Amino acid sequence: MASRLRPKNIFGERGIEQEHKSPKEVFVISIATEGKTEEQYFDYLSEMVSNGVIKIDRLIRDDEDDTKSHPMYVIELLEERIELWKEYGVEANELWMIIDRDKQNVSKKQLEQIIENCENKGFNLALSNPTFELWLLLHVTDLVKYDKNQLLENKKVTKKRRFIDKELSDLNNGYNKSKIKFEDFSDGIQDAIRRAKELEINNYKLIENLGTSVCLLVEKVIK
Repeated sequence: MASRLRPKNIFGERGIEQEHKSPKEVFVISIATEGKTEEQYFDYLSEMVSNGVIKIDRLIRDDEDDTKSHPMYVIELLEERIELWKEYGVEANELWMIIDRDKQNVSKKQLEQIIENCENKGFNLALSNPTFELWLLLHVTDLVKYDKNQLLENKKVTKKRRFIDKELSDLNNGYNKSKIKFEDFSDGIQDAIRRAKELEINNYKLIENLGTSVCLLVEKVIK
């Protein structure tokens, strides 16, 4: 299967000078999303954390107009990247996919297949339903005041903005998913982990239910 995704960065360009430190844990985070939000968040998080090394394998689509179920193609690319890591003397402890539920482009059957393939290949999956913005919202507020069905549906409230995006904007005096301000979220990371664990974190159950398993990845990283 020819992959529609390719690495955005030239492998080893960033952070390779740290390899001589022989880090105990190397996290390779492969991101398959429509936007830059997840990439920015983990870039900032990697700069904040000093007790390990986080490597982010940025992925982009060969065809920017391709909005089909691209997460189906990421597992194949992850397998290829394992060998490239070894060429640089690094064997990643864990590899992660970070994706949204994305009902518009990924069917329930496809998502079940993605989860199963990750399990079979030993890859980890951080899934958010409906979107990664739910994880960000958990940094700044408890969800008690919200109708959970409204969050799950996450309907458009303007031409370009959905409900959760609007809430983030209201709570943070602005929100731009293409240029997030990490300082709006950095103090709330532990709160976000706690709140996420009060929701659903099982990936199979997340196919239909509100929640995010991103908390499991972030918890590992900050430890």
